[in-house]
Amino acid sequence: MNNTHLIWIFALGFPLFFVAMWLFIARILSWAGWSKFLPAFAWDRPVPDHARRHSLATMVIGRFPGGVSYRNAVSVWIDERGFYLRPMILFRLFHPLLHIGWDQVASIEPRKTLWIKAHQLSFRRDVPMLTFGGSAGQSLFDAWQARNGGRPG
Repeated sequence: MNNTHLIWIFALGFPLFFVAMWLFIARILSWAGWSKFLPAFAWDRPVPDHARRHSLATMVIGRFPGGVSYRNAVSVWIDERGFYLRPMILFRLFHPLLHIGWDQVASIEPRKTLWIKAHQLSFRRDVPMLTFGGSAGQSLFDAWQARNGGRPG
């Protein structure tokens, strides 16, 4: 086998290997975190047009550290019935749209670690907690507080 053959094998093999690894990682992320919400919160309808959207939000499923992190990779829509979650298109495979109603949220607590402000959501069902950073977390907290009159759910 000469060098030309090796270059062609590498030129064709690397993209196939990269795609296979991308699919594998997306499946592992889904299995480790997102799929725990599917039985209860999968949503097969479109997000309402009036819902407020937060793009490129940061979310962690489970406890930090050790949770599944979607750093700047999730879109969050908030409306009067609850909120919707979907990863950006690069991570969307194996991650269907979720809708979590406000009646399923047990509490939302502000957290601060060093300079990072976040909001931790716990649920009435047996699913892992979610932690949101940035404006999406603040908007979730504000909407939940407005719905509950400033009282825990």
